[in-house]
Amino acid sequence: MNRQPFTSSALKRNLSESEKAYYFSKGNSEKLESLINDAVLIANENFRSGVSVKKLNIKGRCVYSASNLKEKLILRHCNSNLKCLESLLPKQRNKIIDELKLYLREGTQFRVYRLDIKSFFESIQLPQLFKYMHDESRLSRHTKNLLEWYLKACERIHATQGLPRGLEISPMLSELYLSEFDRNINRHPEVFYYSRFVDDMVIISSGNEDQKTFMKQVVDFLPNGLKLNKNKLNISPLIPKRSKGDNNNDKLLHKFDFLGYSFAVIDTPLAKNTVNIIYRKIIIDLSSGRLKKIKTRISRAFYAFKNNGDYKLLLDRISFLTSNRDLNRKIKSLSSTEKTKISTGIYYSNARLDENSKTLKQLDNFLIYCVMSNRGRLNSVAKHSLSINQRKELLRNNFTKGFS
Repeated sequence: MNRQPFTSSALKRNLSESEKAYYFSKGNSEKLESLINDAVLIANENFRSGVSVKKLNIKGRCVYSASNLKEKLILRHCNSNLKCLESLLPKQRNKIIDELKLYLREGTQFRVYRLDIKSFFESIQLPQLFKYMHDESRLSRHTKNLLEWYLKACERIHATQGLPRGLEISPMLSELYLSEFDRNINRHPEVFYYSRFVDDMVIISSGNEDQKTFMKQVVDFLPNGLKLNKNKLNISPLIPKRSKGDNNNDKLLHKFDFLGYSFAVIDTPLAKNTVNIIYRKIIIDLSSGRLKKIKTRISRAFYAFKNNGDYKLLLDRISFLTSNRDLNRKIKSLSSTEKTKISTGIYYSNARLDENSKTLKQLDNFLIYCVMSNRGRLNSVAKHSLSINQRKELLRNNFTKGFS
């Protein structure tokens, strides 16, 4: 068992950049020491004086947050301790996409299962979660107690359902809750590949399994309280092994959405003298949901322009959607300040798209339609409210160019 102490120095390491910038400035060092000392005391007393949690509603979901920095620091350190369990650390989204593409390319027989857990966080059973926590020998007893008592306090105060969304500890605890499920799926003799990103899952099987029996096993592996979302269930037909001399002429074998991307598995024509390793073509594009989301943002920008007439704001919004940018961030420690850049934008958010993406061209055409079309109430108003030069300036923004 790791000691994982909640000391003054340990809690200070969990300050955010903006918090460091404030507390390390002149005149605030005493405030910081007082705050840290209080946090250490609260942690040592296991929240004996109660907790302060606020409830927010974001996009129709209940989200929770500690109301003061003292509790936030304790939760962040609990989360750091959880991250020491390296087997629980989730894969990066781009790594999953790269792996999935490699497996789908194989010319072997397989079947694809695209699964989703319904109301994941809200369905987690706390007693079962606490059992998993206390069975984890790599977590200190103190960390386990703090996690359990904080979640029980949230349940008392807000009558929370399952694992509260938004808390610093929630993502890693959800990984712990599904860790045994992940192991069982990976150990299944008919599973070639399995990956999960929060509640979204993809499984590639050998195709030799009985589909109904396999799905029953997957459901049985799920921890208490969790169910699959039947509305998002997508199971491919059996995709047969490729043979030399196949001439399927770009036949679409299966198509599905996962993590904001659309995957199309396509057989390509092969000559009889081809090598033994026979690959399929995989086309990766924006998912239908992701495409709709970006179109909605374009439409909202034009609706806002229709209402407020602020052309500069419209131009900024369209430019933001079609371009890339580096966000400069300063990371301040007790001894030094380091500068780092985070790249974001149409390319970095969708980096695994194929170069000849059809959906990017659809977005370009939709933007042209919004700027130039006479049809539709919104488009007609936007066109007649924009000068020729403004329309030209807007159309210099381009999703395809922004991605390249």
